[in-house]
Amino acid sequence: MLQKVMCGYTTSISKFKANPKAVIKEAQGDAVAVSSNNEIQFYAVPAELFEEMINFCEYAQRGTTDLKSIPGKFSLSDEMVEKMTEELKNKNDDNLGEFIECENNT
Repeated sequence: MLQKVMCGYTTSISKFKANPKAVIKEAQGDAVAVSSNNEIQFYAVPAELFEEMINFCEYAQRGTTDLKSIPGKFSLSDEMVEKMTEELKNKNDDNLGEFIECENNT
């Protein structure tokens, strides 16, 4: 079975069980896909990244979090980008809702 890995690091469940802290440290703050029998069983997400993901979700739902403070450590799929692009294309100045034009922060 073909499975898409949603992060940059993978490890076996036996290695993860032996020393989970070392696995998380080796990923340098990124999520780790933990597999058993060549299938992803779960993702181990460091607390800081999980908090950033929750803040991002809250912003997306209510617009109450300052998005500039949330670094992008996770990526969007091509399908997600295409869907958001289409939604933006179909909006005009009168119905932009929460979308605002902003400067490049890099």
